[in-house]
Amino acid sequence: MEQNEVRQQLQTQGYIVVRDLLSEAEVQFYNRKLETLSGISRRNFRGKVSGRGGHISWNRPDGVSKTPDFWPVIFHERLLTTIKALLGPEVRYLQHSDLHVGFSAVSWHRDNVNRTFGHGPDWDESVQPYQLLRVGIYLQSFAESNFRLGFIAGSHRPTPYVSLARKLTEAKLQSLGTLSYLSAKFQMWAAQAQWVATEPGDCIIFDPRTLHSGSYITGPKYSLFVAYGRENEHFYNHHNYYRHLRSELNYGDLAPELIQLLKDADLYQEQVPVYDRIQGAWTPAPILKNYLAQRFK
Repeated sequence: MEQNEVRQQLQTQGYIVVRDLLSEAEVQFYNRKLETLSGISRRNFRGKVSGRGGHISWNRPDGVSKTPDFWPVIFHERLLTTIKALLGPEVRYLQHSDLHVGFSAVSWHRDNVNRTFGHGPDWDESVQPYQLLRVGIYLQSFAESNFRLGFIAGSHRPTPYVSLARKLTEAKLQSLGTLSYLSAKFQMWAAQAQWVATEPGDCIIFDPRTLHSGSYITGPKYSLFVAYGRENEHFYNHHNYYRHLRSELNYGDLAPELIQLLKDADLYQEQVPVYDRIQGAWTPAPILKNYLAQRFK
């Protein structure tokens, strides 16, 4: 796919798919590392898995940044080539990463700071463009996991006026996300959703503002996430959101060794202002925040 076509697809839909980003050897390596970290292997998956948690679900926020075995993903040549084709050459690593085993977020949600459509700095591009990308890399087949990632195409695009119809659509999707924890069938009520099935090594790159949802899974699922962006107000907000506002996720300072690698690759943002307040930032309810803080200690 040509660069202009890829950029247009990202701008229009809010996501693109890169097939076979990782080689078979890389997939096997990262699968083994995830099994070691999580203590979960393929034989632990039996029957239908909801993706909500339990004894066969594990995730580590900030996991790629914290785990040297996964650092090569950050510098993956084909991935960086694609990211730079989408954003331009002046990209930086954005500290927003995860490692997942048996985990699928089955509610319709966004990964950005301001998650209510049209409200907050994320939706204001009048001064600076929003140039952040989230990257999900999957390590299992569709046949064994039944996993797909769903998107509401175009849900990342700001509008000067949020119509009543748009508000109702957003409210419906939020309700379906909640109901999806009761039954997978409710996810299918989002008729406008586009579902992407993944194979080992496939990669999905998306604007964090795009509404998306993982599907229910019926077998092993292994994935990892990283992020990149162009330096501006939106980059700073996103960095501070995960590093400081979402304290329950236990993000920490980058290791000096990783910082040096990022500098060598011209991916390190030297100056990021530090603050712990962002207008309209979404944060979990106190009871959920306390639960997550205990889980991710």
